[in-house]
Amino acid sequence: MGTNNTVRSDERMLDIMEALKEHTSAGVTKIADAVDMPKSTVHVHLSTLKDRGYVVQNSSQEYRLSLRLLDMGMMVRETQEMYDEVLPKLDELAEETDEKAWWTVEQNGKAVFIAKSVGKHGIQTNTRIGLHLELYQLAAGKAILANLPRKRREDILDSYDYPLTGVKTRADLEADLEEIQDRGVAYGSEQFLQGVSGVGAALTDNAGNSYGAISVSGPSNRLDSNRVENELANLVRGISGELRVNLSYR
Repeated sequence: MGTNNTVRSDERMLDIMEALKEHTSAGVTKIADAVDMPKSTVHVHLSTLKDRGYVVQNSSQEYRLSLRLLDMGMMVRETQEMYDEVLPKLDELAEETDEKAWWTVEQNGKAVFIAKSVGKHGIQTNTRIGLHLELYQLAAGKAILANLPRKRREDILDSYDYPLTGVKTRADLEADLEEIQDRGVAYGSEQFLQGVSGVGAALTDNAGNSYGAISVSGPSNRLDSNRVENELANLVRGISGELRVNLSYR
């Protein structure tokens, strides 16, 4: 719904693009039903998007988002501060653990997967670059939350509807974040994906600026508590410490 600070036609176009993302490809009628707009309105917006190269049509005349958006997303990712410094460390982490390593950042109160490296035993899931999730659902997200400036962290915590998944109250989450600050790593077990666990550490500099978090994830039966706490936690903590020094004195 539009507000005094938004343009209604822009909102309609963005709703259509988000519907195309959800349905992968669709005709005008299906999109119109999804966004609750007249077909004529949807058709005009799709024609504009097609002319500008943001959607294409397949042989069945259904619309889908174009690769032009990939170009924009890759540009945004590759201009992310410290991108060139983090990627080699993700490769190192994946090779050392044989699991999947991730770099996650916070944007608009969400966790966004921005880069990954896959070890030789890394599992395949539906997690992908660009996916947005709630911070509290991920080890990396909780590591980020625990290390954000207090006002920013409070604003994000205020936005949640409690209890959270796993019957977690705000007090429970805040206590968890305090523990994460003390030990330097966050643990996640099957909160986002069943059967998948992870460990993450925040990326910050000495001035307290946040650059997201790095993490390792894998099947819970392979990432048992002994391996996570005695091997992976130290490894992730050590690499985040290296990056902290690099960030602080570059």
